[in-house]
Amino acid sequence: MSDDSSEPARPDPKTELKPDDMPRVLVCVDLARETGAIIPPAKAVARALGAELAFVHVIKAYAYTESETPVDPVEWEIMRRENKRRMAQIAKEHGDGDETPATHLLVGHAAEQICGVMAGTPQDIAVLGRGHGESAAHMGETVRRILEHGVNSLLLVPVDAAPKPGFSRIFVPLDCSGRSERIMPIVEKIARSENAEVVLVHAVPEPVFTGAGPVEPEDKMLITQINQRNERVARSYLDQLSGRMRTGGLHVRSLVLSGGDVRRQLSTAIGEQATDLLVLASHGRSGYADVPFGDVANFLISRSQVPTLVVRFGDTAADTHVFSTTRSKGARGPGAMLQ
Repeated sequence: MSDDSSEPARPDPKTELKPDDMPRVLVCVDLARETGAIIPPAKAVARALGAELAFVHVIKAYAYTESETPVDPVEWEIMRRENKRRMAQIAKEHGDGDETPATHLLVGHAAEQICGVMAGTPQDIAVLGRGHGESAAHMGETVRRILEHGVNSLLLVPVDAAPKPGFSRIFVPLDCSGRSERIMPIVEKIARSENAEVVLVHAVPEPVFTGAGPVEPEDKMLITQINQRNERVARSYLDQLSGRMRTGGLHVRSLVLSGGDVRRQLSTAIGEQATDLLVLASHGRSGYADVPFGDVANFLISRSQVPTLVVRFGDTAADTHVFSTTRSKGARGPGAMLQ
């Protein structure tokens, strides 16, 4: 069931995205528990992107099978009407002026219904709550399934975090590839709308030698030279991006991390930088065609303690690179979330 009422807000014609490319921000509301913390970040993202805000709730269909306890049809219909009323109330509370966000009251399996309502519109963003501190292994089923099988961008918000009306610092990991850099127009829109500081970050991967033989003195020197070279190139890259963004009136800092596992360097820095919003590209330099997320994005998603916007892009010519048609092997099969 769907109650749609208004046209999406249109962006400034000077922006890079065409009006037809404007997303909807669909807030997936769980009426059985407190999910109010997810609404302010969702509204901030919708406002920044000139997007339509809408609310989605999924009711489990009542069962007639022997394996499940049947639900009385009358009680189920009363529950459906009550949920519809509560959704309308939420939409009214979070409307903008005379415009009330659309509501979608759906019946069935939550992940399938949420993906279904976004089918054919890959630019839509689903907003979902997750328990604070949940790992990928203990993430809610709906969140896991949409992460692993959906095609839309996602905003994941800790449901028991203190609600904030907006963002003051946006943390943006980049691997110096064109694929990761594609998130920058979205980052800039949010930063400009929220008057937020952007922290552009690159974590330098540690060079690794084959372990069959001892590390010689010249090997250690080579590692040092490679690290110095990569840090220098990363700083130059981030300085160029920062300079362009400052020219556009944005507040930007750059940060180069080195020494250790890239994923853990970034995870630690997110907390140290007092991050309000983490923005990730779903795949970076070496994304595989059949894996929903790259290793770094997967690791950070499963551990993030702050609102996390994961930007996914459809298959376009711009996605063509050395790994774009490669299939993953072993543990990195589809839907395998790293622990």
